[in-house]
Amino acid sequence: MERLKYAAAQAGVVLIIGFVIAFAGNAISVNGINPFRKIADVPVVGENNNAGTEGIRVIGVERMREIVESGGMVIDARTPGEYEDGHIPSAILLDYYEMARYLDDVLSLIEPGREITLYCTGPTCEDSELLAGELYTMGYMNILVFKGGYEEWVAAGLPVETGSPGL
Repeated sequence: MERLKYAAAQAGVVLIIGFVIAFAGNAISVNGINPFRKIADVPVVGENNNAGTEGIRVIGVERMREIVESGGMVIDARTPGEYEDGHIPSAILLDYYEMARYLDDVLSLIEPGREITLYCTGPTCEDSELLAGELYTMGYMNILVFKGGYEEWVAAGLPVETGSPGL
């Protein structure tokens, strides 16, 4: 019984040390997350709502095609590897999980009030919506999310580009 108590105490100490190291690493990491920040309640509206509606608007593949063809601002929220393997033409990489690495360069390209369209892998990927929420809390209000993502774009037979992000 004494050995069991000693093993439990050791496990508790290891667990506490692990938490301390994890929280310290998160605190000093450029990509660390603030566990105490309040996540803004960002409204998400459908494609059929008018452009004046405040919030993040979800769009389909046809609207996305129009945006790309007209030279609109398109942001890819996926990883650099996924981006290099193929992305929507003229899309700019802003990996949601590496925001600190790309954010300053990308934000310098966005004019105030300009429409920003984001996408990620596909319908089950939430990275573009999470990134849209972050941008919304920074004051960018004209945000669209192409929920079908890269998968739907490719399935529709639309053109893709390959190569590095260049940022």
